[in-house]
Amino acid sequence: MNSPRGRKPVKPRNHWAGRSAPESTGLQAKYLRSLVDSRSTVTVFLKTGEQLHGRIRYYDRDCLSIGLSDGPNIFLRNNSVLYVSES
Repeated sequence: MNSPRGRKPVKPRNHWAGRSAPESTGLQAKYLRSLVDSRSTVTVFLKTGEQLHGRIRYYDRDCLSIGLSDGPNIFLRNNSVLYVSES
């Protein structure tokens, strides 16, 4: 099927084209496991702009459990987390 002016249709770009997503390589799990084992204090940056400070207690494919420095333990869905940084 030809598009106007004989140009080929543009395919949408895949962000992970030619690369493996971090969760499929196991690197994300290794990094989170190292944070749990070392009991490192981390800052979790959320997509809403909020920042949470504490220790990662538990993680799996879908969520993180964070023990907050100044509050209770909470669960976060991974799709709400922008990134995690050691403090």
